[in-house]
Amino acid sequence: MSDYLTADELADLVGCKPNQRTLMARWLDDAGWRWIPDRNGLPKVARAYHDSKMGLANGTKKHDPTPNFNAFVDRNRGGASL
Repeated sequence: MSDYLTADELADLVGCKPNQRTLMARWLDDAGWRWIPDRNGLPKVARAYHDSKMGLANGTKKHDPTPNFNAFVDRNRGGASL
């Protein structure tokens, strides 16, 4: 597997055809993604960067699986509101 997204993967992300390089570049810029063009003008996005932006990187958690019971504390009364 390549370190960069393929044209098909990038097109799937952007919602266009794999040969629409200008549309891909515009979408990536508008969405704030970092990319570089290859010598054919195809935007290159690192697979690790993609995974990080999409919340798929190893070792990262999008949400904590344990509940936050402190969210139920009534700070005005100094105790739990349960």
